[in-house]
Amino acid sequence: MVLVAVCWLLLVWAGARMRGRGCTRRVNLAFGMAAVLVLFLPFNGLRLWSWVFGFCPNPSFPLLGLVCAGLWQRLFGIEVLKPADWRASWVFGALVGSVLYLHPMVVGALDLYYWGWELTISSTVLAGVAIAFLALGNRLGVLLLAALVGYSLRALESQNCWDYVVDPLYWIASVFVVLGRLATRGLAWRAAHHRGAKAAAAQ
Repeated sequence: MVLVAVCWLLLVWAGARMRGRGCTRRVNLAFGMAAVLVLFLPFNGLRLWSWVFGFCPNPSFPLLGLVCAGLWQRLFGIEVLKPADWRASWVFGALVGSVLYLHPMVVGALDLYYWGWELTISSTVLAGVAIAFLALGNRLGVLLLAALVGYSLRALESQNCWDYVVDPLYWIASVFVVLGRLATRGLAWRAAHHRGAKAAAAQ
């Protein structure tokens, strides 16, 4: 179901981008059916969903929340997460994922991922981060609290707390979003600086 929701959201988003406005409910429903069919397409001997599931078997709770919020907003026009919530979620996913997945290449002797199996340590850290976001009025804290509850109930196959907080798909998407926004801001700043230099030269 998670893969269907992700694929559905991508199709709805792409359709809205091509049309320049939101799609009708019939079109969005057609996108939903197409999402199911796409995931069952054979690719190199396996269904597409099998390849994705092999890469990311345990979708994290923040990813689930973001996909559901994005799909709900696209389908019904109801804003579940504010722009600040989205920004915090993408930055959080990029930073936490990079630290957990890439730190062995920098500090080989330190295994931060191991601490995810330590119930007291991981739960305390996750609860503290969730409360901090909630105190700032950011709804990412709600997603992290959901991850904490899910971890307590062992809702996923994984027994590692960090798998409830971040997953490879969430991390990669976050990195692309953050880098894309930084590039956009950089280009905008460069264009503004260039216009300012031309205006100064013309005076």
